[in-house]
Amino acid sequence: MRIENLETLDKRYDVVYADPPWIQKKGGKKNVRPNSSGGELDYPTLSMNEIEEILRKVKTNDKHNFFVWTIEKYLPKTEEMMKAMGYKVHARIIWNKVTGMPTAFTVRYQHEYLLWCYKKGNILMPVKKEQGKWADIFTEQVRRHSQKPEHAYEMIEAMFPDAEKIELFARNTRNGWDCWGNEVET
Repeated sequence: MRIENLETLDKRYDVVYADPPWIQKKGGKKNVRPNSSGGELDYPTLSMNEIEEILRKVKTNDKHNFFVWTIEKYLPKTEEMMKAMGYKVHARIIWNKVTGMPTAFTVRYQHEYLLWCYKKGNILMPVKKEQGKWADIFTEQVRRHSQKPEHAYEMIEAMFPDAEKIELFARNTRNGWDCWGNEVET
């Protein structure tokens, strides 16, 4: 279900899944990608403070988990933000995207982090049959810019099949999830 306004939403969630639009620019023109021009992304980005403000609006049940995507550049700041919100990092799940961006012509960044966070004493445990089944590193080819891997949804849905789930900064609706974001189709 598409959610219009987080402020007026009374529903409480067991799983919050977020892919914030971090402030980032496109890579500049490169020999390997002559059509890249650098500049702004194709969608609006938000500051850390703006992202935190949105994340804090979601109402949760006592036992719940927060999954938030981040990139290398924002990993320490994202962990600090979650700590300021009262969360601890349970796991840094790594998505090997197979291809990546050669930053500053040094190394190729071809991964993103999905941080699994919880509040002390209130972690929502996966169903028994899924405990220990999922690895903290997985490989899935990128399909299009900023589209998150199917594997992450499948993992969360398998681990928490009866949980009330919401995706923040969503681009699509998904069965069994509430979705909020300025790109979600109605």
